[in-house]
Amino acid sequence: MALITEDGTGKSDAESYATAAELASYAVKFGATIPADEAVQEALLRRAALAMQAMKWKGKKTSSEQALAWPRRGVHLDGENKPSNYLPARIQYGQMALAVEIHADDIDPPGQRKGAIVREKIEGAVERQYAEIPNSSQRLLPAAPDRPSATQFADYLERRGLFAVRS
Repeated sequence: MALITEDGTGKSDAESYATAAELASYAVKFGATIPADEAVQEALLRRAALAMQAMKWKGKKTSSEQALAWPRRGVHLDGENKPSNYLPARIQYGQMALAVEIHADDIDPPGQRKGAIVREKIEGAVERQYAEIPNSSQRLLPAAPDRPSATQFADYLERRGLFAVRS
């Protein structure tokens, strides 16, 4: 099934901000690993677009009928109000980075990762001990800590960076 891409008009059936060809080009430029199958690439882009729907973006959707979070109205950035058909390039790049991150998590699930080897004993059979990965939430974070998608989205999210919560 062909991927329907958003062009800034607020399509009601849009599934992605980028095409599979653009994702393949992005992967080559940034040395990322993605599947060669175009249908699987499109599925990754759809999954990334769905994950983006849960993010709290600046402004409001241009139309309640549009399928994706962008374009948006009421976005003030770099000292100017952006037009309601504005579709930032970093939203598209962020989606592609997120698709690559999702694929990385698919092939190396966070729950199956192990810490660095801290002890290895070789006497007959090999005994290996891994470091504990500290995580107070009891949930490992997916992929690398320097997630490129988070960097791409930073200016367009309601809250950027760290913020304090008063209890």
